[in-house]
Amino acid sequence: MLLPRQATALKGKARGDEGGLWGRLTSFFTFWTPPTTAQLTIETVPPLAAEGSDVLLLAHNVTENLLGYTWYTGERVENSRLIASYRIATNVTTTGPAHSGRETLYPNGTLLIQHVTQKDTGSYTLLITKHDLQTERQTGHLHVYRLLQQPSIQVSDPMDRDKENKVVITCNTNETDITIKWICNGQYIKTTKNIFLSEDGKKLTIDPIKEENAGKYQCEIFNIGTSNKSGIFELKAKKSGRLHQREARWLEVTAGRISVRRPLQ
Repeated sequence: MLLPRQATALKGKARGDEGGLWGRLTSFFTFWTPPTTAQLTIETVPPLAAEGSDVLLLAHNVTENLLGYTWYTGERVENSRLIASYRIATNVTTTGPAHSGRETLYPNGTLLIQHVTQKDTGSYTLLITKHDLQTERQTGHLHVYRLLQQPSIQVSDPMDRDKENKVVITCNTNETDITIKWICNGQYIKTTKNIFLSEDGKKLTIDPIKEENAGKYQCEIFNIGTSNKSGIFELKAKKSGRLHQREARWLEVTAGRISVRRPLQ
């Protein structure tokens, strides 16, 4: 232990030697901070869920020596919002008023919600209780997207196609807030000198029809979480660029069913 006089002398020496022991100690205590415990977090898997899928709310950085876990709907801890609680010592799960029958609470604090619906969209709060009766809580969020209905495709009349050597394919859908893409032979289509898209993406025009445009066409609609494809329309063309009259077809695809109307002979 340094006596006051010795400590004063050491400080005086340090003033003349900033890089010495005293300077290093000062730097150490200035920049060193005690380690902190990792904070409880909630991870939603998948982060964007399609209606009808299963979702996990994973609890990360859960401390040890716990009494149990409790999950609530929303951001408030209220009995009316209780989904389920789990007591570790007894391995017993108790369900609450907000339990729909689709939730499972696992011993590690993870909550499984099966067959989610749009009504499940919202916040979920995990409350953990420690042996000293101290509590910690964290809120996670779930967003469920409605499944998109299958679009249908409608094709311009085959007689007009053969006469004008062009085709207009329309993607029919009642969905809103979507993106529409067109596919030919399994590959997304890019506009070219003879391939045009309407401003909303619903109409694909090929004018004139060339041999390389032959193939299987369909449209695909997207929102943030899900997508759906129409049935397939097959376009055939002669090497000259004209359609085979006997192979020209008008198709309307609805819910996977294809109706065909051939031109009059």
